[in-house]
Amino acid sequence: MLGFLAFLLTSTGAACFYLGSPNQTWRRKPLDSGLIAPAAAVLLVLGMGMWGLAMRPVTGFFVFLTLLMLLWVIFPFIGALRRSRQ
Repeated sequence: MLGFLAFLLTSTGAACFYLGSPNQTWRRKPLDSGLIAPAAAVLLVLGMGMWGLAMRPVTGFFVFLTLLMLLWVIFPFIGALRRSRQ
């Protein structure tokens, strides 16, 4: 259960950072980074903490980093896929 919560927090935080980026492809205009960046940072810190509770702290930290890398590589492709279907 903690692993699932950690996954949700990390995924939501990564998506918030992505949606605040000027180069994001999901929306016409990026979200206000002044508002979304602190919320995303809190979500990512909570997610990293949950990963540390779900497994050993060092393992959780590296799972957290690996998931972030995966998500930030996949998010632009999701935007491209959505545009190709329109």
